[in-house]
Amino acid sequence: MIRLIVRKEVLENLLSLRFVLSLLLVVATFAVGGFAFVSKYEQQMQDYSVDSNKSLTGLRNGTGQLIRLAFYTQEVYRAPTPLTLCVEGSEKSIPNHYEFNSFSRACPAIKGRGNALLFGLCDVDWVFIVSMFLSFAALVFAHDSLSGEKEAGTLALLLAGSVPRFRILLAKYIAIMLTLGIPLLAGILVNLLIVTRSSAVAIHAHEWLKILTVVLMSFLCLSVFVVLGMFVSSRAKRSVISMVILLFVWVGVVIVIPSSGRTVAQTFRTVPTQSQLQRQINDAKARVWEDAGAGKYGERAGVGSNDITQCNPEGRARIRNDTAEQQNRLIDEHVSRMIEQVAVGRQFTRISPVEIYRQACETIAGTGIQRFSQLCHQTARYQADFMEFLRSRDSEDPESLHLLFDEGYAYTWKTISRKSVDWDAVPKFQEQNLTLGQSIRLAVWDIGLLILFNLAFFAAAFVSFSHYDPR
Repeated sequence: MIRLIVRKEVLENLLSLRFVLSLLLVVATFAVGGFAFVSKYEQQMQDYSVDSNKSLTGLRNGTGQLIRLAFYTQEVYRAPTPLTLCVEGSEKSIPNHYEFNSFSRACPAIKGRGNALLFGLCDVDWVFIVSMFLSFAALVFAHDSLSGEKEAGTLALLLAGSVPRFRILLAKYIAIMLTLGIPLLAGILVNLLIVTRSSAVAIHAHEWLKILTVVLMSFLCLSVFVVLGMFVSSRAKRSVISMVILLFVWVGVVIVIPSSGRTVAQTFRTVPTQSQLQRQINDAKARVWEDAGAGKYGERAGVGSNDITQCNPEGRARIRNDTAEQQNRLIDEHVSRMIEQVAVGRQFTRISPVEIYRQACETIAGTGIQRFSQLCHQTARYQADFMEFLRSRDSEDPESLHLLFDEGYAYTWKTISRKSVDWDAVPKFQEQNLTLGQSIRLAVWDIGLLILFNLAFFAAAFVSFSHYDPR
């Protein structure tokens, strides 16, 4: 009996004007998003290739002398990922440039992004289409699933038989999900056909698995709106009332709540500005030099002179390394506060299933704030590994004083080895992306919340429908 009801509902949906409009709108939007992504991605790959090669060339030129490697400022750029096709995750407004030498690092920044005036505009990715268009379509199909049949007088006839109400509810749910699956899968297929035709876009096996996971998450998100629509339909006497209620709910969970996350974050968490951060760094460095003046680092540690016999190289190295450590510490704290501020806003917006879905997809695809946090940790770890490499090579040179510190006197006093280094032995930064399993573990709470929303609304719809008067 369930099969017959599903077939009937699906056929009615497919022959309706709302299905035709939904199909055309969704497929067209997916196609536009695909063409826009290819154009943007090709330019990003060109820019990334130029910037990365420039940084590597400078690093390679420094292998003539170890001391030049120690002072070379490396620039790491976040590599473009084809998974932004699924969820852009505010990639264009998140720092993509990481600059550091062996001793200190700068605060992550945005660099080489084109027209900054476009940063506030949303990209047409899969998550955007599902959140804005298909979620509304789900409510359009579900709002009259029960109240509409009551108005038509067919619900009383259906309940007059021996079919349990649970099976009727389940059949209608399956029918709506199958109907929504057609524009979603058709749109994704068109989108992927457009994207994969570009020679610049290479999607690997593990990325295909993540794409499949995002598709499944999209169905899970749409399911929330379907069962919500069925619940409201079971409570309303007329389908027009059901649609009005659902429209207000949709505006709240899709537009109002996600938009208020930034306001909540700025209200409950403050982050120092760049000028305030720089003042903190300058004050911390000044305190180190005050300690040097008080003799903490030894006699003549604060004296700078080309004549090494007039200075205290060991004390000078400790001063400079302490100032670099203070700068790194304050920058790390600043970045942590930035992430914490964003986390406050994201926690608030989690009351919306759309935001839960968006954040889960960002985590799975490896875009957005999650990737920014990982890159910050990876660059800091690489910097520490690079310093260990320098110390190891420097220790092999008996002519070196083995004092690595960030100041011009290190050149003058020959505190670091000037011997050449094998290029193949020099550590190079390589971004490490999370595997699908690691991504799912990070997103497990968001996935669990979406499942919980589905179960709660379906249970509410079942209880309400069990007492529903079809007359």
